[in-house]
Amino acid sequence: MRDQLKRLEDLQRYDAQIQELQTSLQSIPAKLQATQNDLTRVAALLSTERSQLAETQRYYDEQKSLLESDEGHVSSAKHKLSQAKNSKEFVAAQREMDQTRESVTTRQAEIAKLVEALQAKEKLLAERDADVNALRESIEKDGELARSKMAELEGKIGALRTERDKLAGGVRSDVLKKYGAIRMRRGLAVVCVRDGTCTGCNMNVPPQLFNMLQRGTSIETCPYCHRIVYWDELMKDDAPKVQSGAVASPSS
Repeated sequence: MRDQLKRLEDLQRYDAQIQELQTSLQSIPAKLQATQNDLTRVAALLSTERSQLAETQRYYDEQKSLLESDEGHVSSAKHKLSQAKNSKEFVAAQREMDQTRESVTTRQAEIAKLVEALQAKEKLLAERDADVNALRESIEKDGELARSKMAELEGKIGALRTERDKLAGGVRSDVLKKYGAIRMRRGLAVVCVRDGTCTGCNMNVPPQLFNMLQRGTSIETCPYCHRIVYWDELMKDDAPKVQSGAVASPSS
């Protein structure tokens, strides 16, 4: 039975290594997806800002067209002023020219602000576009490295599984089934009893069970945490032998 317990301990080490590698393997796509989500979010913001820039550009074009119309009205008012035949026509033409000039001045100021805003926005978008492209390139490189790392991890897991399965072949089917069931529930399935205490739950095992563990003739479980337990001294190469009828106390 000592051989079976040793195999179980080795099997547990293999399973722990495989689980650790699987955790690392599973974390890679999640990290890549998180970065991809960042890229999607930034690209969406950039698209929104481009739409805002296009809207500002349309407003600028509209103001330019209105400015041209206002300037035409100024010319028309000047012509009316020069053609005024009496004071009434002169005053009306003068009022019209003053109003259109004021409109031109206001619109010119608005256009100047729009030009400044458009230039600043275009510069900002160029910088952000460069950042997005850099992020996209970085993600592509990370993806290549990730695929390489995943292939490496999958290779290691495959090799460990092969060795693990070979080892499991030497374990009794009933013992292997019990080990698998406990591992599913508890994670750690095989622990030692040291100085009469289960190292899985830190509870003192009953003296009768401790005596059975010292004999090492059967597979036993802790009555508290239900893990497979063994006497720690039993696994040592110079393990002491206990007579079948003897009962040794935990402190002996």
